[in-house]
Amino acid sequence: MTSIFDRLYDHTLADLGALDAPYDTGHLSRTAALAGRIAEESGLAAGTARCAAHLYHRFRLPGARDAPAGTRDSALDFLTRSGVPGELHRDLLTVVGPGSPAAETPYRAAVLDAERIDAMGAAGLQRALTGEGLPWHPDGPAAGRPRPAPPELYEELVRAERELLTEPARRLAADRMDLVHRLAADYRTEAELGRLPGEPDPGPAAATRVDWDPKSGFLQAVFDAPATGPLVRIGYRGEVWLTFDETDRLLGIDLHNAPPALVALLPPAQQHRYFWHSTARGDGVAWWADHATGHAWITAAPGLAHHRATAVTDIEVGTRTDRPAVLRLHVQANP
Repeated sequence: MTSIFDRLYDHTLADLGALDAPYDTGHLSRTAALAGRIAEESGLAAGTARCAAHLYHRFRLPGARDAPAGTRDSALDFLTRSGVPGELHRDLLTVVGPGSPAAETPYRAAVLDAERIDAMGAAGLQRALTGEGLPWHPDGPAAGRPRPAPPELYEELVRAERELLTEPARRLAADRMDLVHRLAADYRTEAELGRLPGEPDPGPAAATRVDWDPKSGFLQAVFDAPATGPLVRIGYRGEVWLTFDETDRLLGIDLHNAPPALVALLPPAQQHRYFWHSTARGDGVAWWADHATGHAWITAAPGLAHHRATAVTDIEVGTRTDRPAVLRLHVQANP
């Protein structure tokens, strides 16, 4: 399969060059690798998916959900002269359509998800923001449209994540979209609100040091006590509750089954069994943990709990010396 893949790769680049069609070899390589990974984790052949990714790039037209009439015959000829075995043709040709929906053709689903996942990574963001390549979508307009501003790019990527077809791709997206959510939140803070990330809002709530952006769903809480030493990050996936008052002001953040390494750094307290969240003790962000249950919580502000958003998400806690310094996570609040 390696020699077949190499021939298909070379023929893809040669044909695109002869057609004077724009292409990015880095993007081609990344999407082929991603398609192979998604396929392998789905129980399919990684090599076949990588070949399918290059066939897709050779024949897909930007802005067209399905290739025009005659493309399937041209693609079959392309596979034949590239020496691809006939038993692979049926699976590979699903990527150029028309045909069954992507969800019913697993190799096509792997390739389409690979396109979406690549757009969510650092290189994909760079391509979009510099105009080198826009986020992929089957119904998107053809090449040549203006590059999106960060808010528009964010909305496109959120839509792409929502439309992923395979479970392996959803797992990959969870990590990559954390970067996207953080970028969107920082852009909104700096460009739209005129503040620095992590800088508290002016006014009575400034001492809380909680930066919550409902639009992007990104939350950052900064510990109020000074700490020195290198920042050590503890990352894990877990359940989080966000508690709000009736005006949608964030009152507290609850972390269920927090890692023992984090719980050990927090002052002990007893979790209130009949309340959504404890009240604040003192000024600023208060971090506590019930060492018996592994339940940790942060009090952002005192107040009467009115509603709550819950999610399972990726959580990152930065610690310095013997205390937590910062918490970052992403939750879309839909109380």
